[in-house]
Amino acid sequence: MSGSLPDRIDVLRLAETGRALCGRLPLAALTRLAPTLYTREGEITVEMSGDKEGRVRSLHGHLVTTLTLVCQRCLEPMTVPIDVRFQLGLVTTEEQAERLPEGLEPLLVTEPTLRLVDVVEDELMLVLPIVALHPEGSVCAAHVPSVVVAPEPSQPKPRKNPFGVLAQLKNSH
Repeated sequence: MSGSLPDRIDVLRLAETGRALCGRLPLAALTRLAPTLYTREGEITVEMSGDKEGRVRSLHGHLVTTLTLVCQRCLEPMTVPIDVRFQLGLVTTEEQAERLPEGLEPLLVTEPTLRLVDVVEDELMLVLPIVALHPEGSVCAAHVPSVVVAPEPSQPKPRKNPFGVLAQLKNSH
């Protein structure tokens, strides 16, 4: 597997030629994803290939990495293994996006080249959990019981009437 990936790719040409890209991308390159990461050390294994069937051009990809996020329950680091495959239909207009075959997500191509890191970052953001939490049954510094037992219902205590004192005064006159 080649280690270097281009900064920018011509995805339409990649699809036309059916070429493939393979390599590694440092997590430090992910600037939009950085605030959700505990650490930006490590890398992503990236595989992408273009394809064309009839008039439909597509980009197929596979990303593998392990991200370290902050558990929102205990605020400690937690690892999330990522192994995601994606299929993007390359379109230049919204009308083309509406006609894409099922299984292809549209990628609107408005410039001759796209930043490879943007495509990778978009796909990673789609698979991250909305709220990062240690999985059930794993060690989490903020142990929260999964079942909260409600207290036994007790007999309601009779409430004192705040105007009871006035009633006593009225009766004494």
